[in-house]
Parts: sequence; C-alpha cells; structure tokens
Amino acid sequence: MGKSTKRSKSKKTSKVNKPKKDLRELSEIDITKHYLVPKHIILSEEEKKELLEKYKVSLLDLPKIKISDPALKNLNAKPGDVVKIIRNNPWIGEEVYYRVVVED
Repeated sequence: MGKSTKRSKSKKTSKVNKPKKDLRELSEIDITKHYLVPKHIILSEEEKKELLEKYKVSLLDLPKIKISDPALKNLNAKPGDVVKIIRNNPWIGEEVYYRVVVED
C-alpha cells in the first residue's frame, strides 16, 4: 500500500532529561574569563581627564555601559567611571574603546 504515516516516538528529544541550571550557579560564572569577552579596565581620574581633553569631549559624549553589565561585575565600577575596553581583532590587531558607566 503506501508508506506508514506513524512517526517513531524514539526520535523525539525529551526536554525532561536535560539538566537544569540553578540561578545561583549561573550568577557564579565569571564571564570575564571567557576568550570572547574583551578586557575591561577602569581609568584613573587622571587618565579620564587626559582622555576627555585629548578628544575634546565630555562624559555625556561617550558611549555608555550599564553598571549591571556582567563584564563590570568584578571591577567595582560606579556611575561616572570610564571603562577602557580592549578588543583583539584578528585582521587589524588591538582595538580600544571607551565607555562611561551609567545606572540602569
């Protein structure tokens, strides 16, 4: 006759058997150690002043990063701090970005 339209139940994946992560376990993961997360450094007040003078900008002109950003977790950043972000680009080498820390 024709092909059977019944599907084998054994091919379905069950979500029941997947281990569930506890939220506390996830919050303990240090993402700053991951190779895809660029290095974040808080500038000193003197470095911040030099940066703003060099580019003739104010803190309001800089791109922002929220204080809740996971990359800032271990830096003890506070609003108004300037964070230097160093990314490694395989084609052009090291790239540096600056962000000002803001409240959520």
